[in-house]
Amino acid sequence: MPLPPLTRIIACATTLALAATGISVPCAQAQTNSILPAWPTVRPNGPEDLPSKPKQKPMKMPDGTVVQIMGDVLGPWAAHVGIGAGDLGTMTPLNGDEFAMIFGDSFRGKKFGEGDWISPVGVVARMNNGQIEILRPLKGHRDAYGLINYYRKEGDNLTLIPSDVININGTLYMQGMWNRGIGNVLETQTWKSTDEGKTWKSIGRTPNYYLNGLGQLISWEKGPDGYIYAVMSGFQREHPVYLARFTEEQIGSQESWELYNPNTDEWGNEAGAILHGNKIKAGEMNLRYIDNHWVFVMFNEATLAVEVRISDTLPQSWNDVPVATIAKNGYWDFQQTPMNFSQPYGGYIVPGSTIANLDVVISQWNTNTNERYMSTQFNVKGLDTFFGIDPEAMRPHDQNDVDVNVTPNPPQTDDMDAEDNLMSSEGSSKTKAALITVGVLAGLGLIAAVTWPTIREYLPPQLQQLVG
Repeated sequence: MPLPPLTRIIACATTLALAATGISVPCAQAQTNSILPAWPTVRPNGPEDLPSKPKQKPMKMPDGTVVQIMGDVLGPWAAHVGIGAGDLGTMTPLNGDEFAMIFGDSFRGKKFGEGDWISPVGVVARMNNGQIEILRPLKGHRDAYGLINYYRKEGDNLTLIPSDVININGTLYMQGMWNRGIGNVLETQTWKSTDEGKTWKSIGRTPNYYLNGLGQLISWEKGPDGYIYAVMSGFQREHPVYLARFTEEQIGSQESWELYNPNTDEWGNEAGAILHGNKIKAGEMNLRYIDNHWVFVMFNEATLAVEVRISDTLPQSWNDVPVATIAKNGYWDFQQTPMNFSQPYGGYIVPGSTIANLDVVISQWNTNTNERYMSTQFNVKGLDTFFGIDPEAMRPHDQNDVDVNVTPNPPQTDDMDAEDNLMSSEGSSKTKAALITVGVLAGLGLIAAVTWPTIREYLPPQLQQLVG
């Protein structure tokens, strides 16, 4: 039987007080999901042989959005392609409802550093009942192999970290950063693939002195005017964000890109930061054009959080654009939730997302133990309300008027859509009557409990999670 709210508050407060004195009495398991399944005892032949994927209950964030951890992407759910641990996971659409997903440093074993070290590595995935399902490798028949062949000497920390991938009329383009030790970028390089990621050809390198190293880490997207736009920063998580634009023909020649200066509102050879200040230290970024708006997801080292910014205008100062937090750093000793997600980074939008129903892949790495090294799917609802976006403004333009490279939206099968189907004109009258009755009873219960949520809002996030 669950404890009464007040009893639960006292119990958790006692636990937190003991923890503050150094006595280890965890309130909950330090796992993304309360129960993680065991690895398959035999090698799975495909996704149909994988264990079911648990997901957490939705959590209402302080800004009013609702965030739900939908489950890990790798680990047991990538055993059939040979990836046990990995991070990042930038995505771009392929054919139909499938999309390419490209990870950074990845390992065959179950944790960071265990087994073969591969980077970057790619898979073909899709959405299945609201969760990412890995289907097969981008490269390789059974195991996923590195997309770019390069030699790493024993004891050498050389690695190729992908920034982003984009699909333009069937051609995939990928930009990556050569690192000798994370953050020590040697140069960047761009490749293209005309066979859906099976083989890649280099189309350009960019020296480290370009833009004083602030063009290393990028994310790009094609806009409605035909230009490809890229947000850029350094890979040290201590710099602001810059903006460039270019054509597909220029994509491999970064030094030819036009730079934007928000101070003069002009494009040219002089760059000005579009997002800067004491509260900005840019990490991994993802820029996508969704529902006629620019959706910008970024890990911010200054706030230790994965943040979302949305605007209908890209070339501007983004300092005044509101910020929604979808994953906030916390303690490993407490249950891992959107408000207590230890050592987060990354943040990549899943193809098919909408502003009202956004899926984002966020990475997590316990650098003390290396046991937890994973990419995890988050679902975010309510960003349209938070950013005050009129539903009319999210309707697609006439495709004859503009050339928009918008990711297709496959049919959603989450709980909200199931509810809509029940209430459609095709639903039975008995079902409707039952739902109306349940709704009335729920409303009476809500009135009785109205004072508890008011008190709950003032509690720390860990207490909110425990007292329900």
